[in-house]
Amino acid sequence: MVLTKKPTPKNILILGAAGHIGQPLAEYVTREGPDIPTFACRQKHRKAENTAEQVSRGRVLAADYEDLSSLAAVVKGIEGVFVISSSGMSESVAMTNLTTVLKQDGSAAQIIGLLGIFPESNPYRRILDESGLPVTYINFGASFIDNLWLQIQPVLLNKTFIWPEHRVPFLDPQDIAEVAGCLFLSDNAKHIGVFHTMNNGYNWLTYEEVAGILDDELGEKIAFDASYEGFVEFWGPRMGKEAERLWYFFKFEHANEEQWALNNFVEPTLGRKPTTVRGWIVEHKDALVHATHPVSRGE
Repeated sequence: MVLTKKPTPKNILILGAAGHIGQPLAEYVTREGPDIPTFACRQKHRKAENTAEQVSRGRVLAADYEDLSSLAAVVKGIEGVFVISSSGMSESVAMTNLTTVLKQDGSAAQIIGLLGIFPESNPYRRILDESGLPVTYINFGASFIDNLWLQIQPVLLNKTFIWPEHRVPFLDPQDIAEVAGCLFLSDNAKHIGVFHTMNNGYNWLTYEEVAGILDDELGEKIAFDASYEGFVEFWGPRMGKEAERLWYFFKFEHANEEQWALNNFVEPTLGRKPTTVRGWIVEHKDALVHATHPVSRGE
């Protein structure tokens, strides 16, 4: 018999609470599932931040993926687990340890793993796949729209959008968080074991096209510079060595851009139209123009 329904988790643990997806996820569950406590968990070495910790209605926890005992403590009795991998850590060690403690505890009804990879490139799914745990993968096959908080800088200074040219789908991190929340609160078991690639279903744009939307909505003529020289000249002093790494990463994305395709997963999951690039710019126009939002690099 095929099971089509799953239990709604009685509690949810957000592993990776320092990210800017953890906070809106905690807010969504708090609003839509008021009886479900959320537990925000950050890495031990990180200080408390303005993140999911401040909206979670359970305890604020700290654990390290490398430390089995601390991981075992935070997953004890947890039925819903949201996993955001942290930069700089060994994925194989992290996922091996996490699956070990989750299997030992045996409480998990659904694990949602957030990935950011090409649809055909799944380097660390194997460990979760082989664990036999009830995992749903959501892959943000898109650029975060709110990277514009960072990318607006040369526009404000020089009326020029300076970014490596490539074509990508787009998605608002708020919508990513809401998708995860919808999947947790749903009783549909058919998402277990499934790999969902997400984008907003509307925007598969070049960055020159993004610059054109800014031009339209801000009411100013905005030039576009996709040259290596322009990128390094502007972003090098601001990012250091990271600028060079990002340039080659975006060139990799450019070479592989045909792997992406718009899809219709997010809209029916949310029950509304996802945020578009133009819609996001219109909503945040005043803050963008006056640079009133703290700069984020989408981490």
